[in-house]
Amino acid sequence: MKKKYILKNKKRFFTFLFLIFSIMITFIFADISYGYKEKEYKAIEVRYGDTLWDIANRYKGDSEIREYLFEIKKINNIDSSNIFPGDIIKIPLCDKI
Repeated sequence: MKKKYILKNKKRFFTFLFLIFSIMITFIFADISYGYKEKEYKAIEVRYGDTLWDIANRYKGDSEIREYLFEIKKINNIDSSNIFPGDIIKIPLCDKI
């Protein structure tokens, strides 16, 4: 025969459940946001003779150049590799380790 559990104080039980749930949510969001660092960008003006490849090579740090070039194009909504003198483009800054 199964033993039935009877709640003697429903208010205390639901308060306990709410507290446990709140603590779990706090830990989940704290874990997600811990160590999160928003990317930093530098705006540069394209000079005569500059190419996206040259600019990516200059600022890429330890990143692989093709991935860095793709990121530059994505940030600036550039479909092709054509840039012109006077254009202002955002460059993601790489962390130096």
